[in-house]
Amino acid sequence: MSARLVVGALAVPVELVLGLGAAFSAEADARTALAGPSMSQPGTPAGTAPQRYPGGATGCALPDPTGTGGCVTGATAWLLGQVAAHIHQGPVTCWDAHAWNPTSDHPLGRACDYTIGVLGKFPGPADIARGWALATWLRTYAGALDVSYVIWQGRIWSRTHDTEGWRPYDGGGVYDPTDVTGGHYDHVHVSLSE
Repeated sequence: MSARLVVGALAVPVELVLGLGAAFSAEADARTALAGPSMSQPGTPAGTAPQRYPGGATGCALPDPTGTGGCVTGATAWLLGQVAAHIHQGPVTCWDAHAWNPTSDHPLGRACDYTIGVLGKFPGPADIARGWALATWLRTYAGALDVSYVIWQGRIWSRTHDTEGWRPYDGGGVYDPTDVTGGHYDHVHVSLSE
């Protein structure tokens, strides 16, 4: 099934990803459904390979195409288009002031949050599988997309600790990792290097 996702003024063809292959028990509590991909192996990502980021605007210089009124870097704008074209469509926001978190990449235009299911609610098995498909894809193609780290379902993966795989996320001293949003159970967070 083909669809088009509008990112800013750009209409991007999107391949809807159905039957993502990650099996989760219907009884599994979203807070502990960490099976997804192996904690040390990325697994086989759904979707297709993205194009490598060609370089471009540095700093928070471009209008955020997700409608926040803020700005994003060239790498973030590139990531949005590649995700939409290759793996996922759905609600996404990037720039945010994040005044409560001085280390956040959002006010720098270097981070996006992809809502999975309903923001503020623990997702069901199908949404957990969709989230793992996106998180795994971001990890697999981190080099091509300039991804620094990904957080999903109380787990974090980072390029600097790649050999450790998906590690428990502790909230970074700012968030409650058991909270639906603080632990990133309702959204996949991705931060970029530039």
